[in-house]
Amino acid sequence: MAIEKEENLPYMVIPVDMEDGTQIECEVLAIFPVGGKQYIALIDKDNDDSDIWLYRFVPVGDEEFNIEDIEDDKEFELVEDAFNKMVESAEIDAVIDEKE
Repeated sequence: MAIEKEENLPYMVIPVDMEDGTQIECEVLAIFPVGGKQYIALIDKDNDDSDIWLYRFVPVGDEEFNIEDIEDDKEFELVEDAFNKMVESAEIDAVIDEKE
């Protein structure tokens, strides 16, 4: 999977396969480290009421990567806390404001 910056959009977009077999184009809100691993925060680019999804971000090459579900509750809580702190400190506030 590769992140694509669409020419007419101010953000990066990736396709995400959902559990029900559908695919959703998601905006990348942030890629950030927690405990020595990388994580990615995504939101459905076509749904203003979408939840924010958090996944483990695993680089595979220079421009390729995989995203993995975070299945461990403690790991998810750490990632969620780190993401919320980024939002609170306004590090990604501008991106979220643009979607609203």
